[in-house]
Amino acid sequence: MDRIELDGGSIRYRVRGSGQPLVLLATLQGSWLRQVRALTEHFTTITYDMRGFGDSPSLVGFPTNAEHADDLAALLDHLGVERAVVVGMSHGGLVAQHFAAKHAERLAGLGLIATFGTAHGPTKQLLRMLNGFLERDDLPGFWEVLKSMLFSEAGVPALLRHEAALRKAMFDQYDVAALSSIYGGALEHDSQEWLGAPGCPALVVGGAEDILFPPVLTERLGARLPGARVELLPAAHIPPVEDPDRFNALLLETFGAAR
Repeated sequence: MDRIELDGGSIRYRVRGSGQPLVLLATLQGSWLRQVRALTEHFTTITYDMRGFGDSPSLVGFPTNAEHADDLAALLDHLGVERAVVVGMSHGGLVAQHFAAKHAERLAGLGLIATFGTAHGPTKQLLRMLNGFLERDDLPGFWEVLKSMLFSEAGVPALLRHEAALRKAMFDQYDVAALSSIYGGALEHDSQEWLGAPGCPALVVGGAEDILFPPVLTERLGARLPGARVELLPAAHIPPVEDPDRFNALLLETFGAAR
């Protein structure tokens, strides 16, 4: 892995494969293991830990999602990449929306995965509940609630078999402050006034059984991007993990010819 130094810290990143640059954007780059292995034959894949998380330290606290978008622009400058397909999942999807609004000229394609434009009633209540666990410094309680939202009913047996490994990979790298940054930012996120057509191929994917960001939010977000392809996969909150073959095929179908 390589590293770029920024005014407010640094970002550890990895570039693999060849072809159209594809940024797979999530809080931690390990979220994309099932994508990188399959897509490096078709794309130059770029993954990284966001500043303030994982192996990317921040010297000035946790950036806002708009600042994370500027970090991505700086990383692309560092790599000499003028335009890239940017695919953001969950928290990464919020950052990708800011990137599309602030740096639209850098986009060759936009993918918004398991994310939303603005929270509606039930989602807002769930986010408030999750933030409540963090305010009480109750990470075990937070995990018990969060894990119930990660996988669909069909995927629950796999979740239970691999819960320890999944928790280590997806949860134990965070502390209360890090999670408060993510989930507090999600509660405040509202792109209705500033997110418009990105002027490039767009894909919006949700989980048909996602409790946290349900299909209605996927459909509303897709409606804000004229011409976007909107897909619901048989999954809950992490379709790229739960249904990687179909998800990877969607990326190839939508962005494989992007230039």
